[in-house]
Amino acid sequence: MDIFISLKRSALCLTSLALTFPLYAGNPLATEDQRLLDEKAISIYQNHSFGLLRIKAKAVYTLAYGLFVSAEATPLLKSMIDELVFSSIQKAVNSDPYFPKVYWVDTGPRQWFGMNVPGGRYSYDNPDVIYRIIPIDGSLHYKIHGHRAPEGLADATFSLISNPNSQGTVALLKNSELQIDADGEYEITVDSDPANGRINHIQSSNDAVQLFVRNTLGDWQVQKPDSLSVEVLDDISGKAPQSDTKIYLSAIKNLGESIFFYGVGALGIKTKLNAVNTFKQPEQSDDLGTLVSQASSFGHFKIEDDEALLLTVDMGGADYFIAPATGPWTITIDPQNNLCSLDNHQAMADTDGRYRFVVSLQDPGVYNWISTTGLHEGTMMLRWQNLPGNQEGQGPAISTELVKIADLPSMLPPETHWVSVTERQGQMVARQEGYQFRSEVH
Repeated sequence: MDIFISLKRSALCLTSLALTFPLYAGNPLATEDQRLLDEKAISIYQNHSFGLLRIKAKAVYTLAYGLFVSAEATPLLKSMIDELVFSSIQKAVNSDPYFPKVYWVDTGPRQWFGMNVPGGRYSYDNPDVIYRIIPIDGSLHYKIHGHRAPEGLADATFSLISNPNSQGTVALLKNSELQIDADGEYEITVDSDPANGRINHIQSSNDAVQLFVRNTLGDWQVQKPDSLSVEVLDDISGKAPQSDTKIYLSAIKNLGESIFFYGVGALGIKTKLNAVNTFKQPEQSDDLGTLVSQASSFGHFKIEDDEALLLTVDMGGADYFIAPATGPWTITIDPQNNLCSLDNHQAMADTDGRYRFVVSLQDPGVYNWISTTGLHEGTMMLRWQNLPGNQEGQGPAISTELVKIADLPSMLPPETHWVSVTERQGQMVARQEGYQFRSEVH
């Protein structure tokens, strides 16, 4: 009987791993599990209106914004709420810890597998990052199988969290701690036991509900997200998958919490309480979904057609930085076709080691241009990752200055790289091609 149970469990594991193997061999995101979860999420989205919570979201975000919503921001509010709703559903459809899957979330709309998948972005999505979620129960034992391409990643983190909306870090495995073999293979164990000599172990607890995985692509042309799959090591033969009713109720809970944490917390407290066109100095925190191992700075801008916000960034020893311009409601606007973000791999540093970025509506002709996507106002969350320890007085820093675009030549260092129309077009084509890979399934 023990042999039969062992064989049965092995068969179930093999079936689970087969479902997570990419349908399109070149794209580790294009798995059968991804297709099934997207299909389920779309069905719930189409069959439930979430009407009362949509009304609440509009009221809360409007209050956090500052009551008097501009003519530019008004039409973007509905689409943001649409994505907030879908993101809450996505978290719910992959919330069964007895039948966990690896699910790509917090990204824009796309067409794949014959489906029109709505956007599910929320609260300062990073265009560089592939976000994936795996449901976890503290009483169970899990094994995560991973494969990393030879080109590597700018960063990767595996955050065990206590809430899918506010997060709350229970444990963290950083990229610098992850041991990968010569073939790019690795395994991560997740359970409530101590490591006891196991490498790549994340100790869980009764508070843990989800493993939140971030793969950061510094070079979109070269780097690819890891291939990931998950198996439960315990006998779950007596368990049944969550019902559609439970999934729907989880989506309602997620949406209610998201409205508070992202509307009141991220937009209102973190962002709008700052003076316009300024940023607080970066600090580390694990609240409101922020990665505990990074330093962040929040701000919002308001500029005229002929103006630019000049950002001067000190890396402070970090080996990754990104400056994304998000819309008034804290989500990106078509990052594939807009130069609305640059990281330190994509940007050019000045001879003093600093990075200077020009945030503006119009193309100023500077290589390090961050487009506001035609908007006069927006929000930004700057991120510094992989910071060294003991950096008192020498950590990351940010300064800003509102300037006229016409004055930029006299304000930027002489080594500033100015681009031709042809060079800008090449920069955009490379961006589009790199981003498009994420949704390829042929």
